[in-house]
Amino acid sequence: MHGETVARINAGQDIHTIMREVSLPPSLRVGQGYGKVAWAVRTIFEAYTGWFQRRATSELYATPPEAGLADLAALAGVKVVIDHARGRLAAGEPQRALALAEAAIAAEPSSREAAQLMIDVHEALLAAGGEVNFWESGWLHHQIARWRAQAQGESGRPTR
Repeated sequence: MHGETVARINAGQDIHTIMREVSLPPSLRVGQGYGKVAWAVRTIFEAYTGWFQRRATSELYATPPEAGLADLAALAGVKVVIDHARGRLAAGEPQRALALAEAAIAAEPSSREAAQLMIDVHEALLAAGGEVNFWESGWLHHQIARWRAQAQGESGRPTR
């Protein structure tokens, strides 16, 4: 895993491609109950290249990506973004739906509809098949509870 990750870094591949494509050979597969190969790949990548991924100049500055996502969602219309995210979810693309749901929440932090979408997306990630490990499962369950409280009006915006 280490050698393959470093070779791909040297070949100029981006972090997300490497995370998707590097895997263990079947003879070394022991399950991912406590971690994930993709997370280890990311750690190796960042250990060698640092925090600056060279994807965007905005990585150099303190303004969080959510600020721009909120503006884009507001311009498109939060309802439009939510509907598009629901379409991605229905198409079996929960990770894409998650990015859109996070944009909707960034634009309208108190939206119960966006909070319900976050619940649905996190539940889909749990049910997506493949290996959801101990840490990922715990995080997804925690987020479902937080967003459920917001959707029911029990608290303010959950912290991430």
